[in-house]
Amino acid sequence: MNPSKILIWNVRGLNSTARQDSLRSLVESTKADIVCIQETKMEIISKQILISALGSSFSHFSFAPSVGASGGILVAWKHDLSPAISTRVDAHSTSVQFQPADEGGEPWWLTCVYGPQGNDEKVQFLQEIRSIRAACHGPWVLAGDFNLIYREEDKNNSNLNRAMMGRFRRTLNDLALKELPLSGRKFTWSGGGPSPTLCKLDRVFCSMDWDGMFPNCLLQSTASMDSDHCPLILGLGDLLHGKGRFHFESFWPRLDGFQDVVAEAWNSVEPHFCPLETLSLKLKALTRALQSWSQKKIGHIATQLALAKEIIHQFEIAQDNRQLSVSELWLLHTLKKHSLALSSLQRTMARVRSRIGWLKDGDANTALFHSQAQYRKRKNFISKLVSEDQVLTSHNDKAATVFEFYDKLLGTAEQRDISIDLDNLDLVQHDLAELELPFGEEEVWNTIKHMPSDKAPGPDGYTSRFYKSCWATIKPDVMAALAAVHRGNFRNLHLLNTALLTLLPKKEGAVHVKDFRPISLIHSFAKLVTKLIANRLASKLSAMVAANQSAFVKGRCIHDNFILVQQTAKFLHQQKQPRILLKLDISKAFDSVSWAFLLEILQKRGFGPRCRNLISGILGSSSTRILLNGIPGEELFHRRGLRQGDPLSPMLFILVMDVLNCMVEKANSEGLLQPLATRNIHHCVSIYADDVVLFLRPVATDLCMVENLLQLFGAATGLKTNIQKSSVMPIQCSEDELTVVQAHLPCEVQNFPCKYLGLPLSIRKLSRAQLQPIIDKIAEKLPGWKADLLNRAGRAILVQHVLTAMLIYVATALELPPWCLRAIDKIRRNFLWRGKKEANGGHCLLAWPKVCMPKELGGLGILDLQRFSWALRVRWLWLGKTEPARPWSSLPVPVHSCAKSLFAIAIHTEVGNGENTKFWTDRWLNGCSIEVLAPHLFACVPKRRANRRTVKEALSNNVWLGDIQGHYSVAVLSEYLNVWDLIQEVVLQHDVEDVHKWRFEASGQFSTKSAYEALFIGSVYFAVGKLIWGTWAPKKCKFFMWLVAHNRCWTADRLARRGLSHPDHCPLCEQEEETINHLLSACVFARQFWHRFLGCFGFQAVTPLPNDLDFFMWWQQAGDRISAGVLQGFNTLVVLGAWSIWRTRNDTVFDRIAPSVDRALLLARDEAELWMLAGAKGLSAVVAVAFPD
Repeated sequence: MNPSKILIWNVRGLNSTARQDSLRSLVESTKADIVCIQETKMEIISKQILISALGSSFSHFSFAPSVGASGGILVAWKHDLSPAISTRVDAHSTSVQFQPADEGGEPWWLTCVYGPQGNDEKVQFLQEIRSIRAACHGPWVLAGDFNLIYREEDKNNSNLNRAMMGRFRRTLNDLALKELPLSGRKFTWSGGGPSPTLCKLDRVFCSMDWDGMFPNCLLQSTASMDSDHCPLILGLGDLLHGKGRFHFESFWPRLDGFQDVVAEAWNSVEPHFCPLETLSLKLKALTRALQSWSQKKIGHIATQLALAKEIIHQFEIAQDNRQLSVSELWLLHTLKKHSLALSSLQRTMARVRSRIGWLKDGDANTALFHSQAQYRKRKNFISKLVSEDQVLTSHNDKAATVFEFYDKLLGTAEQRDISIDLDNLDLVQHDLAELELPFGEEEVWNTIKHMPSDKAPGPDGYTSRFYKSCWATIKPDVMAALAAVHRGNFRNLHLLNTALLTLLPKKEGAVHVKDFRPISLIHSFAKLVTKLIANRLASKLSAMVAANQSAFVKGRCIHDNFILVQQTAKFLHQQKQPRILLKLDISKAFDSVSWAFLLEILQKRGFGPRCRNLISGILGSSSTRILLNGIPGEELFHRRGLRQGDPLSPMLFILVMDVLNCMVEKANSEGLLQPLATRNIHHCVSIYADDVVLFLRPVATDLCMVENLLQLFGAATGLKTNIQKSSVMPIQCSEDELTVVQAHLPCEVQNFPCKYLGLPLSIRKLSRAQLQPIIDKIAEKLPGWKADLLNRAGRAILVQHVLTAMLIYVATALELPPWCLRAIDKIRRNFLWRGKKEANGGHCLLAWPKVCMPKELGGLGILDLQRFSWALRVRWLWLGKTEPARPWSSLPVPVHSCAKSLFAIAIHTEVGNGENTKFWTDRWLNGCSIEVLAPHLFACVPKRRANRRTVKEALSNNVWLGDIQGHYSVAVLSEYLNVWDLIQEVVLQHDVEDVHKWRFEASGQFSTKSAYEALFIGSVYFAVGKLIWGTWAPKKCKFFMWLVAHNRCWTADRLARRGLSHPDHCPLCEQEEETINHLLSACVFARQFWHRFLGCFGFQAVTPLPNDLDFFMWWQQAGDRISAGVLQGFNTLVVLGAWSIWRTRNDTVFDRIAPSVDRALLLARDEAELWMLAGAKGLSAVVAVAFPD
């Protein structure tokens, strides 16, 4: 039989009967088939001890003896399993190789480790793991107590050994090991005591092939009992899957016959009186038709692929002994094309399910997509729930608990005993007549066009790609249903307003229902309706919502809130004024909104009756089934709350939250709250969705007022603040003041730095330990096992993709120090060049600064972190100058001097009324600043006045003259007279705003992209970059050509320079020394190939001649002779030809295949078919000329 469960536990000694009994009880309760025990503290383990500790069903075992009373490892397995094929015992580990019971199953290795304590021993231990992997080939799982961590979050304090963490991570990457996520627990070891140190020391890692053998494995924990380590249970088949539901496949519209099937099924349903019912029935009929058509058209892809490959293999065997007939050759070629198409479909399906949207199919192995999807399933799998001190493990118990929780939360309307006098909050009523208009056909189509095509679908299974591809067929029925809804016909809207609620863990070790974030996957029609309303409302929100609330408002961003809170805290700290920062915890915010209050605030803000009625109909007809591990539960009907996943819900939510901001502002204006400071601070509250921060004085009156405001707001809106889970960060507070705070606000008192909006918030410079989580997060995104499944081009995309999103978020808010950027660069460089191992010296084919240049300057376009961080920080200078209404604009934002210099030369001001232009420092006078025009004169102006004086103030009665202080030298007087003459020509226009323009954009508006590019001004242009990157070739081939352009391919000349083994002559012609230029253009073989290859397409006149010794020079000159209409096709053919020559060369060098021009041409044809399947549609017309069959 095959094992089903593996128990891994540091038992802290088997040398007592009590411990043995405890272990035996655990083995029996978990039904483990294999047991891995660490720290046995026994030099010899007999069969008697084995039976005593594990039970009579265990008879096979291998152990590493302890050293005295320290260490010791035991691996034991039941006698029902086959005997071990092989065992291996090392200083800190025991390895066993198992043979699956299935006939032909691949053997796999299990290694149980117990890591040592000392640093020197840990280094040896990591080397031992490498040695084990070198000796133990095939699928491998590595488990046990490592006594090591590799992430900052694996420990609950900042006492970290970063050097050892780095070594551990490098070992995992070098061996391409993937960690199995632990379900239901964050730490596995506790140090004891009232404030114990907690660590994740016990782990399970596996190789990618082992992960493929056991795709449904699940790692869980159980109670620690009498050890300070918790036992881990690795179930090899515990990951249950719900029944597969219908999912509109993204590739269906590209298949022949798709539109016919849609039209036939759609029109087979007779229209009903209600358009909503008609649309529901047509969608259901289409679902059945598409499922049947897909099964007939495509079937089981894996089976078809296996069959095609076997037939191809048999033909190739036959070809070794005889010449194939014409019909056999045709069938062989057809099967190869069919296999390529099926493989492409398989990759596409896997990519969609993995939710990896940044990679094209050709840049990664399909296994990457499968692995990513499997990781998401394991991470999100809910193995157990805790409810009322009971641990629930059966699906029915868990489903009942989840339903009860959400039925109480969403399905029960709370009685309101109190409301808020909205008239007294000075809320402005807006003209929202546009929201009342019927939905137009053009408006609907534009909305559909701009919706993401392949987002996770709702219960109907349809994505917006379906609406885009079938709009001509479905348009009449969709428009009729939209018109019915707009008229207020909600009778059957419930049929199209269903949702699936999926639960995502908010944190590691989530076991309570409240620890999961509910995300609604909404029916495609309901999503379309809410998107239409949201699009109309989006342009109005910025005028309706206060500046200190930036979530979901166009033109604002999350960083506005972070900078507001960060700089306010720093300013108050520098002023040495006692204040507190109060972070509020609003319980289940989206799910708790009172519909009655929502409609009150909508009416007050200007929403008309038809729009309010439409929103009421959507809310009232909504229902949800909760997805628990892929299985939908009982239907739940909503009575309050807003769905997370609905495009409109966030906008409605912030309108409700804006009321809290208005209440605080009203309390300030009425004198019920004392002002925070005399200047600079204009906002004492920051709101980003449900993340609320308040700055207060630590005095009883203010604390009581805020407490009352929060209670009133919660009672009226349903958004209740959980004070116990909120937190206070004191700023320059004394012990007495903190006592007052805790008396009125019984919440946790924390110290800076704290986490706010996912970033470390500090009033001081961040330490290395505080920035380590950022580095860890990037390293987690670039693990070694992913590198094995990506080609170099795919790795480059991943490096760029990860850093673009993550770095923009982090570096916009935080000024990252150089050491941190270097650490991130090291991770990126290693991943790109060696995939797993640390890259240095010859491993890096090109210097990293060159790699990080833009493509037109010879790089790969990977971000230069230092330059990019400067460009991001320039944004704050631009916004501070052009949008003074930003909530943080009165506070200083620290920016690097290089960013300031770029901003100074990049901004130009056209003065209108002079109110928003600095007289001394801005570039407003003949395109220059007075600071630059008259440096001696500027030196006589006090810094504070120079930074504050506006042009309007300065020119009023020549106030600027009073700013000049000190001794007037000849140079000062000369510059003064010059400035005086220039100023006399200035005439202010009092009814015209000042205009600030960014010189690096034609629009005059700042962009981070243009700022980043400006930092490369003066770099040398890479002439051949346009040739390479503008082709239809796959990215891996463009990457190869980029290496060719930099002479970084491992040809004989480069190998010789490094003293490495190399062929004496070109392997294709065996006449001259091999260089990349010789290989691709000057070689006799290459010239023959180019003549025949380009001749097929009518380009004989530009084939390389004997004197064309430089490949790229020939390419450029040939391109000059090609007409513009076919130039891109010609350039793509050049890449295809060079790639085919390179592959032929490698086949000759490594596989000893004799070079053949005919074979190289056949290789080029097959490669062209692959490129076309991967999306190079423009190549099809070009290839058809040469290969019409």
